[in-house]
Formats: sequence, structure tokens, C-alpha cells
Amino acid sequence: MYYIYGNMAYSKNTSKKVGLTVAVMTALWTGVATAAVDWTTFTSFKEVRRMQTVNDTMYLATSGGLLAVFDFTGQGVEYTNINGLGTTDITDIIVDAEGQKWVGGAGRLIKFNGVNSEQFLFLDTEGKTFKLHCLQDEGDFLWVGTELGLVLFSKVNDGGQIQDSYGLFGNLNPQPDVYDILLVGDSIWLATSSGLAVSDKSQPNYLKSPANWEVFSVFNYPELGTEIIRRIVLFEGALYTATANGLFRLERTDSDTSFVPVDFGVNEDFTDMVIENDTLFLYSAGGMGLLKNGLITPLIRTGLPAMPVTGTRVDGYHWVGAGADGVYRAPTGGGIPGNLIFTEYVYTGMPGNNVSDVTVNRYGRITAVFTTKPAADYINGVWISRPFDVKDRTMDVISDSSGNTWVGTFGLGLYHINDSQVVNYDTSNSSLSGVAENHRYIVIYDMDTDGRYLYAASYRAFNGYPITVADLNNLDQRAGWDSLLINSAITDARVFTLDYFNGYLAVGSEFEGVFVCNVGSSPFDHTETACRQYTESNSRLLSNLVRNVKFSPATGELWAATNFGLSRFDSGTDLFVDVYLPEGFGSEVMAIEFDSRGNLWAGGRNGLARYGDGELSYYTTLNSGLVSDDIKNITYDIYTGDIYVATSAGISRIPSDIGPPARDVNRVLAFPNPYVIDSGDDILKFNFAGTGKVSIYNTAGETVRELVLDPRFDSYWNGCNQNGEPVASGVYFFVMTDSEGNVGRGKFLLIRN
Repeated sequence: MYYIYGNMAYSKNTSKKVGLTVAVMTALWTGVATAAVDWTTFTSFKEVRRMQTVNDTMYLATSGGLLAVFDFTGQGVEYTNINGLGTTDITDIIVDAEGQKWVGGAGRLIKFNGVNSEQFLFLDTEGKTFKLHCLQDEGDFLWVGTELGLVLFSKVNDGGQIQDSYGLFGNLNPQPDVYDILLVGDSIWLATSSGLAVSDKSQPNYLKSPANWEVFSVFNYPELGTEIIRRIVLFEGALYTATANGLFRLERTDSDTSFVPVDFGVNEDFTDMVIENDTLFLYSAGGMGLLKNGLITPLIRTGLPAMPVTGTRVDGYHWVGAGADGVYRAPTGGGIPGNLIFTEYVYTGMPGNNVSDVTVNRYGRITAVFTTKPAADYINGVWISRPFDVKDRTMDVISDSSGNTWVGTFGLGLYHINDSQVVNYDTSNSSLSGVAENHRYIVIYDMDTDGRYLYAASYRAFNGYPITVADLNNLDQRAGWDSLLINSAITDARVFTLDYFNGYLAVGSEFEGVFVCNVGSSPFDHTETACRQYTESNSRLLSNLVRNVKFSPATGELWAATNFGLSRFDSGTDLFVDVYLPEGFGSEVMAIEFDSRGNLWAGGRNGLARYGDGELSYYTTLNSGLVSDDIKNITYDIYTGDIYVATSAGISRIPSDIGPPARDVNRVLAFPNPYVIDSGDDILKFNFAGTGKVSIYNTAGETVRELVLDPRFDSYWNGCNQNGEPVASGVYFFVMTDSEGNVGRGKFLLIRN
């Protein structure tokens, strides 16, 4: 089936999401198809949910995957969605009686055997995955706590399948989150988001009836103070519950049941309880302690940036996860000291997983920015943070022509980062404008550069000049900064996005559509720029709320990503044309980007689409190595041809299908080869990493076209000679000369349809 996209036809290929017919809950083994794409995932392993020691290895279940740690002084083995897990959102790991490791996470139960793991996909009635919170082993079965209640999973039937599911527990809210499971004889205890529940599991069918569950909630036991029960353990003959309001001991007699608060200094949000031999370790927002012989001993912590949420003891050390701030360990000397002095385990990947944007500079250095953390550089396989205050969050990052990094923040304006320093630009040293309520609160949603000038979009600039321009050769002087008045029609200067191309600046706004402005060769000569406005009413733009704008580097066509879909500007009709989005993608498009082959990449809340080569491809976490369906930004690396996708769960990298750019002129290739021309949109490129020129010849030895190549800018051939006339089909030769005079040669086939 074909769908019309502008004046080009695109077919759906096999990388689209496959619809599944499922029961209420079902488990499937999935060997995820990657559509011949060799994906790479970058994540953070700092946020630990559970720890499990197996032999000499400590496994960390984290929001970035599973990390196997062998040595505090060295890197562990990282398992993510692309090498065994199918997801990075991992919540639990256990070892069953047979020694088999089982891992739970977002939508998947994993029979873990490294890269050869089996994945069992958990889907609801709408075919969507749901989260697994905890696992409990019982012979041939696993009890699984999920966000939709309790699941009984058979390890042996048909190689592994869901045996049954349970969502009604007395008068608790239906299908609550089940955070913890405790088996005591024939009883099964559940810690849920709506209270505590217990029943006889000897006949699992009885668990279907709400009447067969005894429940304990804040409604009949107000001393709990909360519905949220996070953990339940049996320790020293007593049942303890860790809740969002403190620690309680359940006391039951023939005539009475009560929850007795266990004093831990203050009532705090408890996150975990872990039994280590004869000691129960307690983790809460108020601190860390231990329970032994009925007495609680608070533990003094030194060196932790935040309260530990979970932990374990291994070979004379106490390891903890300090929320989203990393993994730490302290020596215990084999005993239980009152003061623990912690040191960070540094090999935990990126600073965080909620990535705002990614850039790659001319030297190949990757830089990422995160919603609540500063930038980090990826150097020699390790992420190095560049600490600076980001106020509320970071929004955007780009690299300039010198290889330096620019970061746009939500509140603190711009940061300029080079190898030796970090400089903040705000109202005191630039032309940046803050929001109307607080002139010094500067919000930068988007940036672009033409090599000489930097353009930054200031949201709600109080002076009505929302576009800041910086001369990259004169940043230290106030004269090197200026601002552009886009159009008085922008209400309160609410700009979201911008893009530069060949003297034109496109600006996307929150309420007023798209503006296209002629800034010429020097934006400092155009402080009151003449702009044309395009809206729903005058140009058929899908929505006036524009998330992202991009010019096609090959053709100059303008594209707009909106909350109601994707639009392409047709210069022939002077109107925007609707672009088909894959089924399941949704209407909101968050980010768009072009690669060197003219392919368009579009990201939304439900995955990644690619328009190119006559096909529409749709990538999700279910059919590819994409780390998350929630796309924040897309970046094309002009130096390598790779695509970087920033998501709420990490970064996915899609390598160039032509390989890295060649620096040796004798290894330069023309692509695509054959070069098939169906329309004026089809172009030929050369994978050269340096600067130089290329001369194209026909078989008669006549010069057809000469091009200047510069990796900072998009260079291509459109199939026309020096006079702008289309050339005929046939074999063509090219001669590549680099800036040092080295010469390389090649040929390609041109087919004009």
C-alpha cells in the first residue's frame, strides 16, 4: 500500500509496529526486529531500584538497564534493550531455586542469560506494554507484581506463559500497583498502591474473588496514614510494612489487628527493606538504619549526596543506590559500624536518562543535556559531566563551527562551553531577554548556527525581540550581540523553535504559526526583519502550535512539526501540505531532522518515523532497538552520518548506512550509487570528512560540474551541469582533491527516470 507524501509516494515497510490480538494479559517471546539497523544505546545506571548478588557479581536493576559489577575500580557489563533485555526500565532481579536469574521491567519478564536472554512481553487488552514492579519465585511459577495487579507466570508451560492474573483484592481499588509480594506458607501478601492484602494461595483460582482477600487500608486502619505500601517482610517472627508514611509492625490477635509504628526518628517515606543474614536494613527519605533484636539503630552516612533508596552488603562493603545520584559503597569491616563512609562507584553511564538533546562537534565529541542536570561529554567511553547551574532544566544543545558547545536552559539563558571554561550569557552581558514576569528569567528553547552567527529563540522575551543573534567571533563585546524583531503578531513573543537556511530564518511559535524571515548574509543589518507569517487560516498549516521547524538542506523546503501533525511547505501553491504519519504515531510531532541523503526523521510521543528512499519506516521499542518511544529531539551528525535520538529514557544512535566519512580521498564514495533521479529532490553526495573540491566528468572527459566540499555545510549534486541543465543517464566519473592537494577518483551510475 502506498501513501502520497507531497509529490512522492512512500510505501509502508516491515519496520512499522505490528498490531497484536491479545487476551487480558498475555506473554510472548519476542526476538525484536531491528529493520537491519545496528542500534546503539546510551543510558544512565545511577538510579538503582534493586540489588542482587550472584556468586562474585553484583547486579543492579536500574532505570537505564541491568549493570553487572565485578570490581569497584572497573567498568561493569551493561545490559540494555539492545543486548538481552528489550527494555532499559528495570525494576527487579531475583534468582530462583534452580539458580536461574529473572529480571522484571517495563513490559517484559526476562529469563536472564546475558545477551542470550529470553523476553516475555506483557501486553494489556489494547496491545500496550505495562510495567512489572516485583518478582517472587515459587517452584515452577513466578508471582509477578505489576501496575495492573498480580500475575501468576508459569516457567514450564509452553516454555513460559502467563497462567492467570488477579486485579480485585477485597475493597481495594481495582488493579492497583503491586509493589511487593511475600509468601508465608500458604499465604500470599501483597503490598500495593491501595493498601495491604493477604489470601490463601493454595488454590489460585480462589484469588479471583475479592471476597477471598483480607485487606488492610488507611480507611479501616487510619494509623497507616497512607494507602501506599511499598514493602512487606517477615523478620524475627513479625510482619513489617514499609509505607509512604513510615514503618509499621503488624500485630494480630484473635480479637484485634493493629499497625504499630516503629520509631525511626520521624515518619518518612520508606523505599526498601532488605534482610541481610540476621539484620533488617531500612531505607527511607529520612535516613538509613537497621533493625535487629527488635531495636532500630540509625546509621550515620558520610559522602552520600542523597538518601539511599536500597542497598546490599557484599564482601565487607555496604552498597547503596542514592536515588538518581548514583551508586556508592562503604567498608563495614565485616561488621555493622554506626558510621558508614561512602565512595561513589563512577562507572554508571550518563548523568541521567531524561535527555533533552544531543550534539556532536567537529572532533567527534558527543555532548548530551538532561532535563534537570548539566551537560555531559562522552570521552573515551566515559561520560564526563560539565557542572553548572541549569536552573529548572536544560532545553537544547548545539556545536558551533569551532567545536564549542552551546546549551540553552529554562531560566538561565545560554552557556558557552569550551575545553577550558564555561561562560553564562544572560541580560547582563548579551542581548538576551527574559520572560515578561521576570526579565532575568531567560528561557532558550532552540538554537541554530550558520557557522558565523548563533541564533537563539528566547521564549516570551519581554522586549518583543525573541531572537538573539551572537557573532561567534565577537562574543566578549556587547557589540557582538543583537536581537531580531520577528513580527508584532507574535503574542508575547512565545517562540519555540527556529532554523536557518541560506539567508532565511524560520521561526515556530506557540500560538501564531510559522514566520519566515529574510536575514540576509548579516543578521546585524536586519534588526527589524521583514517576515511572512503562515497560519492555519492563511496557509493550511495543521496547527498554530509549532514544536519544531526545519529547512531541507537539499531543497530548502520548509517543514513544521506541530501538535496536530506534520506539514511541508509547497512553494508552488504557497500552502502547507499535510504529511502522512504512521498508524500509532499519534498526532503530536515533537522533533524533525534531515540526514545527508535527504531522509526526514520525525519523533513524537509514540516512536520514530523515517521518510526516505521511497518508503516510510516506523520504529518503536517493540520492533527496533529504540530505547524509548518518547522522543525529545533528533540530531544528525554531519561528520559521520549518524542519527542521535534523545528520549526520556536515554539516547539511541542509528549509524550511517554508508559508514563513517572518509578522510583519505582514495576512499571517498558517491552515494547513492546508482544515483536514481525521479524528481528534483533526488541528490548525490560524497562521504568526505575534509574540505576540498570534486569535479564530475562524463565518459567523453567533459567537465559536468564542480563542487566545493566542506563538512560544516551540506554539499551535494542535483544532477545538473554548470548551466543548470539536467544531464543524461549514464556512467560518470569524479575527481576529489582535498585541501592539501591529494587526489582521489571514483565513478557512479546515474539513472534519470
